[in-house]
Amino acid sequence: MLAENHERKTVKLGILYGVGVGPGDPGLLTLRAVEVLCRVQVVFSATGAHSQDCISGSVVDAVPGCQAERVTLVFSMAREMEDRRQAWSENAEKVVDVLRQGKDCAFATIGDPLIYSTYTYLLRRVRELLPEVRVETIPGITSFQAVAARNNLPLVEDRETLGLIPAWTRESVHDPQFHSADTVVLLKTYHHRREILTALQENGFAGECIYASRVGLAGEEMVSGIDAIARIPETYLSLIIAKRQPEKVK
Repeated sequence: MLAENHERKTVKLGILYGVGVGPGDPGLLTLRAVEVLCRVQVVFSATGAHSQDCISGSVVDAVPGCQAERVTLVFSMAREMEDRRQAWSENAEKVVDVLRQGKDCAFATIGDPLIYSTYTYLLRRVRELLPEVRVETIPGITSFQAVAARNNLPLVEDRETLGLIPAWTRESVHDPQFHSADTVVLLKTYHHRREILTALQENGFAGECIYASRVGLAGEEMVSGIDAIARIPETYLSLIIAKRQPEKVK
């Protein structure tokens, strides 16, 4: 009995990997991401409470040689922050339970784990529950990088600046980066796209403007130009990249 208790107390903690799986196309996974997904014992993926999609999970499903147990964690997307915090805490406990069993696990997230990702909230809670946990974060290709590459569009050059704007609130159209950045990337433009397009026009971004939705997924759409963008139905997984028109020399 004493030997069993000692063995239980000295189980080595598993390692938590935050893995960016890119925007949705499995071909955009990094070699390091594939290596980790094929080595861990458990892979966690995220979905919303009212969503039928688990995009990160579908990318993992396409990885040859990944034999890990799959667990889908449901996160609240409610406006009430208390609901969201509760979901972060409950899901962090599930991850910690696996780590305490000595199992290495990965949290697969679309895009990059450290750019507007559920992973950062989960990681914070995991570290509160298990401060000694070892964590490794694997970067991923973002949707806006994929769109820029598809269109051979340099995001920034020389001394240009890049503005990254979360566009799911009405306040986003007043973001100071509209006035200061040379290129702006607006993420999740589905709520206030008309106001966003007006802001782009008023701030000199109408010349080179690309809209994309469901990048790398079934139903992907990609168009350029303010007028064409205005005609596309609004979609949750959407973004706009716009470059400021250079001032004409008089």
